[in-house]
Amino acid sequence: MQTAQDKHVLQEEYAIAGEIVPIIDLGPFLAEEPGAAHTTANEMRDALERIGFFFIINHGIPKSLRDRLVEATARFYALPLEQKMALKVNEEGNGYVPTRGELPKTSPYYTGTRKPDVSECYLLQRDWGPSHRPTQNQWPENESGFRTTVMEFFEAAEDLSIRMLPLYALALDLKPDFFDDKFPKCQGLNFLRVARMPPDRLDEDEFNVGPHTDSSFMTLLATSDQPGLEILSQSGRWLKMPLIPDAFVINSGDMLTRWSNGRVLSTPHRVINASDTYRYSIPFFLHPTPETVIECLPTCCGPDNPAKEPPITSAAYLQWFLEENFALGDKVYNEAGEQVTVQETA
Repeated sequence: MQTAQDKHVLQEEYAIAGEIVPIIDLGPFLAEEPGAAHTTANEMRDALERIGFFFIINHGIPKSLRDRLVEATARFYALPLEQKMALKVNEEGNGYVPTRGELPKTSPYYTGTRKPDVSECYLLQRDWGPSHRPTQNQWPENESGFRTTVMEFFEAAEDLSIRMLPLYALALDLKPDFFDDKFPKCQGLNFLRVARMPPDRLDEDEFNVGPHTDSSFMTLLATSDQPGLEILSQSGRWLKMPLIPDAFVINSGDMLTRWSNGRVLSTPHRVINASDTYRYSIPFFLHPTPETVIECLPTCCGPDNPAKEPPITSAAYLQWFLEENFALGDKVYNEAGEQVTVQETA
């Protein structure tokens, strides 16, 4: 059994250049202690509205699972490029994205000159379990250990994210069960992004992951032991996020910002791997069911604060995001940041 962590000790130890990224202890809430839901939701409200990022500790996902996930990810990326390219990301957004196959153009920080990301990633959705959506991942052959471990982490991340939904509802002054029917187990448009970032020196205006915001309702991030994540604080500074043992990084995404009429922040972030070895990053992106309509929450608008965005379904929003930011199918990005076919680059 893992030893419980003390958030007050960790908060002091991992303060970032005078700015605080909150550390939220989920232990009391998950143990259903009296009053814990409202106390934790109040802490989350502050984090969501002030910075858009926070760490969670005592979350119940074993460190051993994260370690096995990183090991399995490293084995996958050790495969020959030809085997990985056979899994090239399809129009549904499932599969392998080679280095320079992603360029976050929906980010307000995209200048039109920034180069595609220097990283590889493998995108997958749920294609197992009861009532799962009709999608099909492109799993590598003869790598059952990778598949099993990735599925195990997906399950754990989804379960924890769903358990946290009442906290988001309370933080937004809604009934605790408000989001329950919008995120049923196995039916959301959830994604896992399994990424590798090389230690190679980056050119000017080049990143392992360029400045961007996430499409999701929320993102739960697991990484290997190499730092690199930076977030843009409200003071305008890029903050280097520390690595807190056995903690996950949580951030709110564009979908929740849209739902909350801008009340919740979707904070720009980027990755620069400054270590001398590969960095592995495995974020889980929580999205509602395809038919869920994202429209301004009743507690986030009023006569003096009308809805800023029109309603849109979760499926339509996510498809737009994928097409704008990823070279799907037989497309890749050239040096000018334009999508071209693989044949055109040969």
